[in-house]
Order: sequence, then C-alpha cells, then structure tokens
Amino acid sequence: MLALNLIREKPEVVRKALDSRGEEHGHLDRAIELDQRRRTILTSSETLRARRNQGSKELSNLKIANRGSNEFTSEMKKIVDDMRQVGAEIKTLETELRKLAAEQFDVMLQIPNIPLPDVPRGDDESGNILIKTPVEIPSFDFQARPHWEIGETLDILDFERGVKMSGSRFYILKGQGAKLQRALIAWMLDFHQSQNGYQEVYPPFVVKEEALV
Repeated sequence: MLALNLIREKPEVVRKALDSRGEEHGHLDRAIELDQRRRTILTSSETLRARRNQGSKELSNLKIANRGSNEFTSEMKKIVDDMRQVGAEIKTLETELRKLAAEQFDVMLQIPNIPLPDVPRGDDESGNILIKTPVEIPSFDFQARPHWEIGETLDILDFERGVKMSGSRFYILKGQGAKLQRALIAWMLDFHQSQNGYQEVYPPFVVKEEALV
C-alpha cells in the first residue's frame, strides 16, 4: 500500500505512475476525497472537544463559586446541556470517521505500486520488452511443444482443477510434477544456504489479516 502522505502531498506522482501502467484514476481520486473529508471531520471533532473541555472548566468554576450551595443554577444547567449536545455530536463524528477510515483503507489497497522510471508503459503483457537472453535459445529438428502441453500429456499438470480451485492461470502439480517441484525447492534452499549464507525460515501457515495486507 502506498503511503498516505505520498497520495496527499504528491498526487501528480501517483497519477503519472497510474498512467504508465494504463490504470484509471478512480481509486486515487476517491482516496484523496476520503482523506480530505476525514481531515475536515477531525478538525470539527477537535474543535468540539476543546469546546467540551472549556465547558467543563466553566462548570467547575461555577461550582467553586457556589460552594456551600446545593442550588443548580440555570447557568450550570445551560453548560451541562451544551456539553451533552457536544458529546453527542462528537460521538456522531467518531462513527463517521471509523466508516471513512475503513473505506479509505479498502480504496488504498486498490491503488497499485509505483513502477520504476525505466519501466516501459504497457496496457498488458504484450507491452513487455525483452532486455536480455542469459543463455542461447536451443534449436530443435522437430516442432517444440510448450511446457503446458507436455505437462498434461505426462499427467503431471492439471489446469482444469487448478482453475476451479483458484482461478485463471492456476494449476495443480501431481505425481512426478509435484515431486519435481519439491526437489527444486529443496535444491534452491540448500544452494542459498551454502552459497549465500541464508537462513531457512518456515513461518506459520495461518497469519493475521494485517500481516497479509
């Protein structure tokens, strides 16, 4: 999630980044609108709190001035009524603030990260640019088949069930495919531990919502 200060102080930077990704500005505009609304309400709430504090001081002074008398003066009653009304208004504003904060959080989650300046604009994957090829691409004396066709032929990939479970582009590895995946993971961990001094960590499978966010 982008920092709120960035959205608040440099919205043009975020707009430019959205344009470079081919994204609309709707979520950004809504986030700015909600932020302005929240700040206005916060100012009103702080003003009301100051007014309530002032009323408490005035009521306390009146009680001191009328010490020894059980009489609840009309002036005292007026202050108490005003403080009660102010308290109700503060409570209403706090409820609205919580709703605005929740909506703003959800909207900001929809704003994508800012790409690096040298990332070319692309509306979809067709805009990707090949920067380099680390190895020479082999040539064959036969028609090469894509890995997804080979995987289904060998019965180690199941796209249909993967899509049903998780959505487009997901798949299930099974049999030798699952075993190969597990072997590659083990090799990668062993390699980086021995070559780069990494420490293997196995975090909990279930985490709190804020950790996922």
